Amino acid sequence: MSDYIVLVKQVPDVSQITDNAFDPETGTLVRSRLANVINELDAQALGFAHYMKQISGDAKARIVALTMGPPMAEEVLRYSLARAADQVVLLTDRSLGGADTWATANPLAYAIRRIVKEILHCGDDYFVVAGMQSVDGDTAQVPGQIAEELQLPCIAYATGAEYKKKRFEFTRIISGGSQTVATRKMPAVITVAKYEYPLFATFAGTRWGNKADLVKWGADDINATHIGAKGSKTAVIRVFPPGKSTRKCQEVKDAGSLAKVIVESFKSSNGGGGKADEGPGPYVLPARRKSLLERPYEATKKEQDDYDILSGILKEMKVSDVKQLDDATKDKIVEKAGGAFHKKALDDMIAGLNLADPAFQGEVWVVAEHSGDGVIHPATFELTGKARELADSLETKVGVCIAGDNVAHMAEELIAAGADHIYAIEHKLLKEFDPTAYRKAVSDAIDKYVPQIVLYAATPQGRMLAPMVSYKTGCGLTADCTGLDIRDSSRKGDIGLLLQTRPALGGNVMATIRTKNSKSQMATARPGVMKRIPADPKRKGKVIKHKVELADDDISLDVIRTELGSGEVNFGAEAIVSGGKGMQSRDSFDRLLHILCSELGKKLETEVEFGASRAAVEQGFVERVHQVGQTGTAVGPKLYVAIGISGAIQHMIGVANTETIVAINSDPNAPIFKQCDYYIVGTAEDVIPELVQALENA
Repeated sequence: MSDYIVLVKQVPDVSQITDNAFDPETGTLVRSRLANVINELDAQALGFAHYMKQISGDAKARIVALTMGPPMAEEVLRYSLARAADQVVLLTDRSLGGADTWATANPLAYAIRRIVKEILHCGDDYFVVAGMQSVDGDTAQVPGQIAEELQLPCIAYATGAEYKKKRFEFTRIISGGSQTVATRKMPAVITVAKYEYPLFATFAGTRWGNKADLVKWGADDINATHIGAKGSKTAVIRVFPPGKSTRKCQEVKDAGSLAKVIVESFKSSNGGGGKADEGPGPYVLPARRKSLLERPYEATKKEQDDYDILSGILKEMKVSDVKQLDDATKDKIVEKAGGAFHKKALDDMIAGLNLADPAFQGEVWVVAEHSGDGVIHPATFELTGKARELADSLETKVGVCIAGDNVAHMAEELIAAGADHIYAIEHKLLKEFDPTAYRKAVSDAIDKYVPQIVLYAATPQGRMLAPMVSYKTGCGLTADCTGLDIRDSSRKGDIGLLLQTRPALGGNVMATIRTKNSKSQMATARPGVMKRIPADPKRKGKVIKHKVELADDDISLDVIRTELGSGEVNFGAEAIVSGGKGMQSRDSFDRLLHILCSELGKKLETEVEFGASRAAVEQGFVERVHQVGQTGTAVGPKLYVAIGISGAIQHMIGVANTETIVAINSDPNAPIFKQCDYYIVGTAEDVIPELVQALENA
């Protein structure tokens, strides 16, 4: 029978963030001011592993909890011992600090190898179980990258497990539905998206957990190949507070007033859309600027300010060719700069002024996502539009890599959306999405054509595939980007870098990241954030068929059952009404959403679609095809009405581009009230009938 290695992580408690947690001068979050807790999804993963052990009927199966972090991270290991773990391992070393997901997955994988060999002695009969993601990063990359390092199958977004005929069958979330799968071979990596049966510590378990000896390993004990900042493939170059929200967060006291603001805001289309826009115009390569001395697109404010100062001094001194500067002239420049930079920094800046060629070469690629019946995911078109913008700035081509059984016929639609080249990978074994087979196919194409940028949609499929491809190709990856821009870091010798901006710590901070030590820059981007460009049926492009060798051994999963939502869902509608777990029952969900959608459609004279939170889907209120959010569909209507939805970050991510958000919730402290435009406190049963009546009379 199988043993279990559960990955757990100590994270800041982002649910308890107050104004005191932020630096008053910089506006950034100070992590040391927050309490540390076990990552909630990792706690659920521990429960999931314990459940697997129970249903397998193997009382001798062992659970080992593994964490990487500072010495105080032993707290989450003792938490694990008090509940289900039989043994724990703390991987701690100062040299491991500052790691990105690449340099986190690598040492964890090496630690797993040692656990299997020296602690479990279990050969290939084990599972690595982890939470889908951690709240401090929200990347969902580490488990997939561990699977790639260990060459294991990976089942992501698991929500349930059954034990049948001496093997486990897992239910997992896929785009538009769910799927039941089993691994063809062992061991395997499982990431848990939801497990609602938490483990509780017993008194005896807590005493034992507090007294038990921990296994502690340092970097030298595992001999990993990529650790810490030096082994990372990405680097954070800027951390800053999120842009000021333009949401009104205005409480409405009665249904009549709510009906009035809904109608008025819809007709005025002035809800705000969440965040204020920021950033300069389109990037221009140095060779296309009036002068190589112009450096208006530097990556950080400090670099930009220094170059602005230098440019002004050079103009004042009438210097047009920096190659002719002698030491005396440089000393004068440093003096005129008034301490803004020293001579060594000036030398680096001058060297940067002589650069014109981009640090990366090649096309800008999008890895397409599609259904088996030939329907391309909307996010692919959004990314193709963004790729067109980036490629035009870099004066290169846009490529779309699409894999499947029969996909070349989709090329025309992709070319019309902005692509120049379609890299079609066709093979009968690619008919169903299998992460291992698709990883091999896409990686093979990237290795051959070496694009400088590769973009994936941050869908369940994209967030599973991208980490595996990035690790196999040796490239850095940034998850869930909301901003992608080309900028320079001239003084560091880099021109035309892709700067990748994303939220972290539950959206409480923003980080701008660059790729390093990689042949391609890779990122996933949230659906609904980038804009699709208008289709041009007259555009011409080229289809390039890429052959890949696949065998049955490349298929890692047996697909037992796929359940997709029936009927059509139009999340492009101007108004969407979504229900959550707070609606209490399927009957209330169906009845109340139907009457509200119907009345809104009449009053606003527009189509109104209905959606749901993940909790509502998992309660069985509605099919998964209606799910809105990070693991569902991102939407951006003129009006979004959320009923009985708490406002979890994963849901709000999916509605961030909405113009006006209206919330109805019985909890006066619901987080969604701080992320919407208008809200009313009350139950759906009380508010919706009154709101429908008010809309009729408005």
